[in-house]
Amino acid sequence: MKLLLLSLGLGLACALQDSSEAPVQPGFQPEEVEGPWHTLELAATNRSVIMEGGSYRCFMIGLRTLRNGNLDVIYFQRNEDGNCVKESVTGEKTDTPGVYTFQYKGKNTLTFVAAGSDFVIMDFENNSLSLAVVELLARPPLLLVSPPGQEAYSEHLSRWGIGSDNVEDLTVQARCPSLGS
Repeated sequence: MKLLLLSLGLGLACALQDSSEAPVQPGFQPEEVEGPWHTLELAATNRSVIMEGGSYRCFMIGLRTLRNGNLDVIYFQRNEDGNCVKESVTGEKTDTPGVYTFQYKGKNTLTFVAAGSDFVIMDFENNSLSLAVVELLARPPLLLVSPPGQEAYSEHLSRWGIGSDNVEDLTVQARCPSLGS
């Protein structure tokens, strides 16, 4: 009986631990996500980080795999003066294809949850801040009527318990002017 309870307890602990990790796109190939992208929506467990002036509010413009297998994430972000500044962060590859780590306000884990030819869902987890940010990207030109990947994006937001009040639709927000180029 004690062994049964111990097994049940360990199984439950493992299940709870796994639920904090974002699922990875099966068969992820980094070259499939390379190239230009536009951020359609941002969502977060803490809305303040994705609102105007928030530390995770960004406008993605591209992804590039480096020779060493790391990932160059290129984006625009507004500085304190309201000007758009082009920035990049390098995600270091891990042993799991589709999962990268980088330092920004603590350690972040970037996971490619879903990737298609015209959309990507990226999940950023910062354990130092107990924060999850989810981003829906589309290839230019933007598909605004029915964004690709919207159903998978909504399902992933539900997994985190992120409601529509914690989602920013960047297709109707002021964008950085450099994004059109």
